[in-house]
Parts: sequence; structure tokens; C-alpha cells
Amino acid sequence: MLRRSAPPAPRRRLVQADVRAGVEAAAGRSAAAAWIGVALPLFFLAAAGPPEASAAASDAALRGLVGQILYVHNPTTVRTRGGGNLSVDLPRGQAVVLIELHGDRAILAPGPADAGLLRAYGVRRPPRYTASPAQLTADFLPAPAWAKAREEGARRIRERWPALTADHALKIFLGEPFVGLTEEQADEAVGRAVLVREPIAGEDGAVTWTIGRRPRAAELRVYTEARERGARARTFEEFLSTRTRAVLTFRGGVLVSIDTPEGQTPGLNWP
Repeated sequence: MLRRSAPPAPRRRLVQADVRAGVEAAAGRSAAAAWIGVALPLFFLAAAGPPEASAAASDAALRGLVGQILYVHNPTTVRTRGGGNLSVDLPRGQAVVLIELHGDRAILAPGPADAGLLRAYGVRRPPRYTASPAQLTADFLPAPAWAKAREEGARRIRERWPALTADHALKIFLGEPFVGLTEEQADEAVGRAVLVREPIAGEDGAVTWTIGRRPRAAELRVYTEARERGARARTFEEFLSTRTRAVLTFRGGVLVSIDTPEGQTPGLNWP
């Protein structure tokens, strides 16, 4: 009696290791993305996450920060509330208090130290600033997250220049140049705010940096907008001369003086 032979088993195609790894990695990324989407806003609200957590903060998380002190992580510009509507530049490390949040506008006040200084000078009503919620998430950090970002920033700078003291590394991170910096270190501190770099006539290796409070491109935008509103005619270079914060002088690649626009004697402190 003839027996029907069993059909051959179907061949299974071996899945290559790299393909399998790719599938597993994709699954891992999906899981990680799901975790990040839930966890980061909570971390920001708890002020325990890294600086990147601010970008994922929800409106509810921002409202949870009302009444808290925030610190500027990325130098930014806000506007005064009420008469004048003037622009105010906030440097890295500046403390403010988030006092109100209304839809697309956040109301800020000077931090406790600045408010106390204003009172000492007889200012009864400290100014109020307006910013967008997008600015809050991009440029500000609550206290614990700011402390972590500051520590990490100073550590990164000391890794780059091991001879620096912890205090000097922190100054560079905060954008505060000091006499004795090399040009490379000064560029790390205030490079974004350099308006003009000029060699000093008759001195080899000597150069001056004119420093503003905003990048040159931002000042050009302000200048253009003012011209469009009918501001009096003047050149951009003349406009920049009114926006100078300090002039840094380098000789032999080392910062030797920090001068204010008024032409005071060379100083040692950042204005």
C-alpha cells in the first residue's frame, strides 16, 4: 500500500539580524516617545527634568509655575507692560517671577533681588514685563532645572579649558567676560553679542570688540523696524554706537580691559 508522502515544509526565510535589530529599535523608539510625551511635561512641572523638558511643557504645566521664580537660560527680550512698551533685554541667569498667565501672554516681574534694589532706589511700583508662553518654555527654567543647567554648563566649559577655576567657568557660562580671558574664551562668553571687531591701528595682535546686549542681526532688525516707523535718518553704524554695552580690548590674544561707552578708564568688571 502506497503512503502519500507529507508535503515539504515551507521554507522559512531567515530574518537578517540587522533587520530584526531595526524592528526592535523602532519599537524601542516608539515606547520611548510615548514615555517622553507623558513624562517631560510632568518633569518640567516638578522642576526636576533637564533643560530640554521646557520645550515639551503643556499649558497646564506652565500654569503650575505661576508664582515661582524663573531664570533666563537663553538670553531673551521682553517688553514692558503699560506705557512705553519698551523692550528689555534679559541676560542668562536673570531671575524673574511669573505672576500671571493669560492665553498667549505671560506677565513677569523682577526677581526678589532686583525688586529689593528698585525699592532701595525709591521705585514704588516695579515694572511688569510681557512674554509669550513660547518664550517661557524656550528661554526660562524653574530654579532646580536652572541649577542643573548652570552646573552642567560650567562643567562643560572646564572640560574645554581645564585651567579655569570653577568661578571663572561659571562667569563664562553666564556671559560675563573678565580680564585675562583668551579671545576663544571671550567668544564663548559674549560672541553672540559682538557688534563690531576691529584691529587697533599700529598695534600688531591688538583688537577691540564692541559688545551689545543683542546679536548684530537682532539690532539690524530693530533698526529696520524703526526706519519703517519713520525714525530719523541715520546709518546703521551710528545706530550701533548707541547700543554699545562695553568695548573689550585684546592684546596678544588676551583680554586686557573692559571699557564702557562713556570712555571711562579701563575697568575689571563687566557692566
